[in-house]
Amino acid sequence: MKKYFFITILITIVTNAQDSTNFDPYQFFPVNVGNRWEYTRAGPDVTYTVIRDSTDMNDSSRVIFYDAWTTYNPIPRRYPLYRMDKNYNVFYDPLHDNSHIYKLDAIVNEWWRETTRTAAKVLGISQAYVFGKLTTIKTIGFYRLAPGDTVINENSILDYWDKLAYGFGLISRENGATQPMLLRGCRINGITYGTVDLKEETQILPSEFVLYQNYPNPFNPSTTISFSLPNYSQVIVKVFDILGREIQEIVNDSFNPGKHSVKFNANNLTSGVYFYRFSSNKTTKTMKMILQK
Repeated sequence: MKKYFFITILITIVTNAQDSTNFDPYQFFPVNVGNRWEYTRAGPDVTYTVIRDSTDMNDSSRVIFYDAWTTYNPIPRRYPLYRMDKNYNVFYDPLHDNSHIYKLDAIVNEWWRETTRTAAKVLGISQAYVFGKLTTIKTIGFYRLAPGDTVINENSILDYWDKLAYGFGLISRENGATQPMLLRGCRINGITYGTVDLKEETQILPSEFVLYQNYPNPFNPSTTISFSLPNYSQVIVKVFDILGREIQEIVNDSFNPGKHSVKFNANNLTSGVYFYRFSSNKTTKTMKMILQK
């Protein structure tokens, strides 16, 4: 099994287990395009940057593509690293292992099969400060099953455990023996936490306009639409239904260069396919999004 995505940061636990059912489970795995994580460990440093994603219209799953590099091999490797479906399941390396690494809405003691010989279980949910921000932490243990077993039991061996932080994603992987990797810093939805290599970060800024796929997608009832601008521009963003009728003008304003995000709330709309159209100067682009209630 090829999972080498190890990270940890110093956190301060402030409360005991807390139910997370009032949260958006996708926020335990924030993978918007442009998000970036940098880690240190005993071996080479590792950096991951989300470069694009795509939506499978057959099952509405998202395939997440990353730039991944280490200090030993600074040439990025671009590949689909995760697949995330509409039921909050996250699968690692969809072209090869396709292991069921996370169930983002799982509660304490809930478990699932990761592969034919391994399983995962939520060990605890608590609150902690991450980069000075109070958030919810979900700890997930990964077990090797004994030969012949199909469930986690006293014969199962706990290999390692991950901690997912709401709004940050994976913040640690530990096994109690070897030195874990450390999250030096990250950039989530345009906000930088900790220390991020600014020289590397500037490499992902676009030299031209970019309109990103809305996130989450499918969504219910709200979603975020993001775009990047190479220069100061007047921006108009409108939503249309499948018949081409205008539903709402979300934005009509001027923006500085850089990446920006706007929220769209579909409380009053029915499930179905909608389109959001971006217009700026001489640029117009339209993308599809799916509302599922």
